[in-house]
Amino acid sequence: MQSIMHKMLGLALLAGAAAHVLIFAPVPPLLKAFAALALTGFVPGALLVELLVGRSAARPTPWERFVYSAGAGYTCMVAMTLSLSYLPGGLLRGQVLLAFDLLIAALALVLFIAHRADMRRASTPDVEGPVAVSPAPAGRWLAAALVTLVVVGSFFRFTNLGYSEFQGDEARLALRAAEVIQGYENALFVHKKGPAEILLPTTIYALGDGLTEAMARLPFAVAGLVGLVAFFLLGWRLFGPVAGWISAILLAFDGYLIAFSRIVQYQSIVFLMDVLVVLIAVRVWRQPRALPRYMALGALLLATGLLAHYEAIFVLFPVSYLLWRIWREGAPLGRIARAAILPLLVGVALVGLFYLPFVRNPAFDDTYYYLTEYRMGGGSIFNHLVDFFARATLYSSTYYLITLVALTVVGLLGRYRHWRPRWVGWLFSAGLLVGLGITVAEPAWLLIGETDWVWLFFGAALGIAWFTPDFPPAERTVWLWFGAPMMVALFFTAIPNTHVYSFFIPWALLAGMVAARGWDWLRTRLSPPAARVSALAVTAVLMALFGGYQYWLFVYNDQEVLRTWPQNRPAGYWTAYDMPVEVAIFGFPHNNGWKVVDALYEEGALQGNYDTNARDVIAEWYTRGDHYCVRDDLRYFILVNPVEPSRVEETAELRINVEHGHQAYGIVHVQGNPALTIYERIEGDRSVPHLPPRTFALEEYAAHFDRTRTHPRFERTGPVAPSMIQQPAAFRFGDSIWLRGYRLESASASRGEVLEVQLYWEAIQPVAGDYKVFVQVIDMATLAKVGQSDGRPGCERHPTQDWLPGDTISDRFRAPIDPHALPGRYTLLIGMYNDAEQLGIYDAQGQPFGSQLELAEVEILP
Repeated sequence: MQSIMHKMLGLALLAGAAAHVLIFAPVPPLLKAFAALALTGFVPGALLVELLVGRSAARPTPWERFVYSAGAGYTCMVAMTLSLSYLPGGLLRGQVLLAFDLLIAALALVLFIAHRADMRRASTPDVEGPVAVSPAPAGRWLAAALVTLVVVGSFFRFTNLGYSEFQGDEARLALRAAEVIQGYENALFVHKKGPAEILLPTTIYALGDGLTEAMARLPFAVAGLVGLVAFFLLGWRLFGPVAGWISAILLAFDGYLIAFSRIVQYQSIVFLMDVLVVLIAVRVWRQPRALPRYMALGALLLATGLLAHYEAIFVLFPVSYLLWRIWREGAPLGRIARAAILPLLVGVALVGLFYLPFVRNPAFDDTYYYLTEYRMGGGSIFNHLVDFFARATLYSSTYYLITLVALTVVGLLGRYRHWRPRWVGWLFSAGLLVGLGITVAEPAWLLIGETDWVWLFFGAALGIAWFTPDFPPAERTVWLWFGAPMMVALFFTAIPNTHVYSFFIPWALLAGMVAARGWDWLRTRLSPPAARVSALAVTAVLMALFGGYQYWLFVYNDQEVLRTWPQNRPAGYWTAYDMPVEVAIFGFPHNNGWKVVDALYEEGALQGNYDTNARDVIAEWYTRGDHYCVRDDLRYFILVNPVEPSRVEETAELRINVEHGHQAYGIVHVQGNPALTIYERIEGDRSVPHLPPRTFALEEYAAHFDRTRTHPRFERTGPVAPSMIQQPAAFRFGDSIWLRGYRLESASASRGEVLEVQLYWEAIQPVAGDYKVFVQVIDMATLAKVGQSDGRPGCERHPTQDWLPGDTISDRFRAPIDPHALPGRYTLLIGMYNDAEQLGIYDAQGQPFGSQLELAEVEILP
């Protein structure tokens, strides 16, 4: 045991040292991300697991140790980076590196001391040999099955991981990560979700000093893959190795989990943490030894899941039931309660590390309304069966969903058979089949008035099964885990969209259980060779069927199949729709070539502001917070291809409207296909022929952007860290708004050019009105105005009534200078107004300055 401990500590230190070298070495960005993930996650996670359960009376198997270590690694990353984010001044690479080095050193030291103590108390239970509560995967065919699972899971989660640009929420999370590094204090609190999906890329970003798409997605792809292995172990523990493998391979082909492993979002973290928490609960139920240690590990993992998203709370349904089973099967309630005290405190402390300051933050009210009213619907009843079917069949194919439904129906019918007298079971079975048939034909068949009561049918179908006499606890656990989130998502949530993924996890477990029983039945009907051949044939056909669809949708990116659905939809896969759903589509290959736009601005080929039909956060990330400003000096319109095929006609109409006042300056091609068009405003006579648009290939610009333009120290409009202010100021506008500083890009500008100024505002209390800012260049002697720009703060995207008290708002203005202006000295004036008033201005002592502030002297050059 001593040599094993020494080897583990040596490996941890060696891995940490290697990670340090890779982080600072001139290696590919993705390799830096792997090194950062190992240093901040897997190394401290492995030490933490060894400290908690590796020395216990019920030591985990090697495979369990691996998945526990990965999960605990995410706990370490989230907890440490969250703690660092509260420090003033933002995050520095050396600061983050030192913090995790100290964490590893502390864990290693405590583990070494604990091990020495164990050796001195060699007779205590803590040093007993491992308890064989379940065998580790063994045997050639099981090894082959596990290898197949890892290969399939890796292929769909890692292949072309960096092809797509950041999509929607991904870009927002990348920007949030930059805000955390820069020191914006409310970056985590205004997010409306848990902070983990920001903190994980923040850790990679801070250590890598840059963030490519593949780097940001890596922690989520790894979590998705490790989650499959953990799910296999869970299925093995509950129903045997065959059921475990079938369940895990079904999830390996699940479109939701594939998509969420390929983007920067929380779902893969919730998936991994939920599975690990249930795996631990099943372990202590089957063998209630070392309860405090395993409960502590489970509490940390559950807290990490809750820091990823609130919907991780659903895992408490199966966990609570299993804890109740431990008590019912003979464990004293006092023992369970004593074992749970410290883990409960640890879990609450980790959750409270974020949520306690969050509920006291002004942003909490908006989040609470968003969740309870907008997302959940304020307690109303809904019927999302049609949207669920359309969305699920898009992500995973109709055949995949039908397979899950069919296996679930077989499982329910099998449960109903246990009712006595037998005619009751037959009655329930008939009711289930008839009800399902009616639901397929008319999903709203129980609509009475304005309330849809179809949820009663599904609730009854699950409830009848759950209360079946002689229900095995393992099976009841999974039915409960599946049924609770399914009912909430489909019938008691206003906008579930892709959040239905949460019940696909236990659903696959149910399907694997039923399929394994089918295998057992087949072996009783056929000879062993015939049974194996039949099972392998069915497995191969289904894997080809499910895998082929996922390959075309997620891996094959030459034609971006979803975006070009009418022309390239997967052949042979029937759908109930001609066009996929329009909203909440994530994780599919999509690249418009935005990196070219940034390069053109950087080299000066593009000069001036632009508007776009892309999401604002995408534009802000790829042009580094610059030039995306919808004001009167607008020069360009950037038209992109939408990922949703249903928006193609809308985009075509927009293109026609844009071309009325613009000409095509350039077209960006991605893999030889036109993806993005840069339109320039037509000046002068529109009848004069213009040059044909230039052609740009993304492949010629992408590497430069990834190498030089993804650093975190860039400034965007909107909320920023106060450290961005270069020229401090202290002037109050009205009762609530202060000007905290400004920055002139240059104190001079030539005639016909643009004078750029950055203003920094702060609201000391909520602002009731919607105010605009004016920036004017004035000759105070003659009152001649030679330049002006007006608009809402933050380039129209951050109106004053949305400001959080205490936030610093960066507000960029570009005032075009009159080409006929006389050279000389001018005054830069600013002020705030709305339709009803112009705000009075006061200095720090409260002395009035009128309604316009002479901010600086500027010079207009010939």
